[in-house]
Amino acid sequence: QRGIARMRRAWGLGNTIARPLSRVGRVRDVQKSLPSRYNSKRAMQTAEERNGYTNFPIPIRGVDKVSWFPNQEGQDLTWHNLEADDARASMIAPLLPEELQHSARVLKRSLPHLGVNLMVGAAAEITRDRPGNGGFRLWVYSDLETAEREAIGLAQGMEVKHTTYNTGFAGAKVVCDASGANKSVLNVNKGELMKATAALLHELNGTMYTGCDLNTTTTDMDSLSQDCPYVLAAIANEAVNPNDATAYGVLGAVESVLEHFHGKTVVVHGCGSVGGTVARELVRAGARVYTIDADVSKADIFGATNISKGTPNYVEEFWKMEIDALVPCSISGLISMDMAKTLGCKAIVGATNLPFQSIEVQRCVEDSGITFVPEGVSSAGAVIVDSIEHFDLKAFKEAQPIDIYEFCRHVVLEKTTELLLTARLREIVTSKATKFISEEYGSSEDHNYSQMPIGRTFRFWAQGRGSVINPGAAGTRKALSRDAP
Repeated sequence: QRGIARMRRAWGLGNTIARPLSRVGRVRDVQKSLPSRYNSKRAMQTAEERNGYTNFPIPIRGVDKVSWFPNQEGQDLTWHNLEADDARASMIAPLLPEELQHSARVLKRSLPHLGVNLMVGAAAEITRDRPGNGGFRLWVYSDLETAEREAIGLAQGMEVKHTTYNTGFAGAKVVCDASGANKSVLNVNKGELMKATAALLHELNGTMYTGCDLNTTTTDMDSLSQDCPYVLAAIANEAVNPNDATAYGVLGAVESVLEHFHGKTVVVHGCGSVGGTVARELVRAGARVYTIDADVSKADIFGATNISKGTPNYVEEFWKMEIDALVPCSISGLISMDMAKTLGCKAIVGATNLPFQSIEVQRCVEDSGITFVPEGVSSAGAVIVDSIEHFDLKAFKEAQPIDIYEFCRHVVLEKTTELLLTARLREIVTSKATKFISEEYGSSEDHNYSQMPIGRTFRFWAQGRGSVINPGAAGTRKALSRDAP
């Protein structure tokens, strides 16, 4: 309540507070009271252009006040392009169209007073017409070069998602190396880091948007959004959980591969904010679900069998189980070469970024006949949510969470169906077919439905939701309509 009072005073709305409300209710109550310019990030950008500013300033608080975020570090805003061979070296690069495999770049800024190095990785050039989008990852890396490679690899992974679904964004990622903060992310002053990040985003002038990722929370994003509008973390509709959107997307991909859930056997590895939802929904749909998590209690999901270490049903070599699908929702590099040679699953579909330890492991798995759906296709729920929030804020604010989740499930199911059929028609493995299912990018003002950013199509899908009678049919038609190999 005190926080709301501060917000009201800052925006000149007085101190009156009605009854106690839930978190969602509080946000909506304040949103209804705000001047229209504060109800839309797009409106704030329009105000910037109207005031004639072209670099950093954006109206944030007050009616006429403009907040400036100068480059206090005195460091130039310079992108460094990677050598073509280095850009192609990541495991993600082969999933990208040829022209994007060698265009990666990184922007680095040292913040010695915080003990961190802040960087933005981008798979290609980012612009205001097609801004970069990717989460804010805070981690301790062994050296700066490793952090840079991570930023590039993650950005390329985001590019796969954005181009596959035409979100209207380009692939990018904010990475913060905290190795100078006594080798612990816990020693980083989050408040000051968010201010420094806001300054950098303002300098990028609407070409980069970020949100939550490893070791950054919705609280951090709330703090960041107070100082810049370049944040997409379901702030405009806090009833929506991007993790649940990701989970529903994964469910759509699994459904496309398995065709139905009833009686299917699935192992969900990692039962956190995404995997836990996936496991529960699979149980509800009639699948036989086995769960694994380092935190044994998280894998205790009603209707599922917990086979984590320390439980009566513990299965040490879970990868050898004869199952229909392995759904990794945990750490990167889960599957080693030794595991790949003895996998008992028919398919691997999950939310984990880079589930294989190397490209050689991935090739071994796919060459064995196991169907692998790259996470750029299966784990796109959160970027779809970002696209709705950015390109149709009104629809996003008014939407029920379940409608957004089911939309994510629907479009990922369709896209996975298209991927599987494209691979079959071209007689190639699914990972190599990914580059052939990218969508043609259209501008945010494009009235051609097929080229609209996917966020602008949500309201039309929601209005005609009852007419969807054959999930996967659109993906099949699209695969058949693409040029023959």
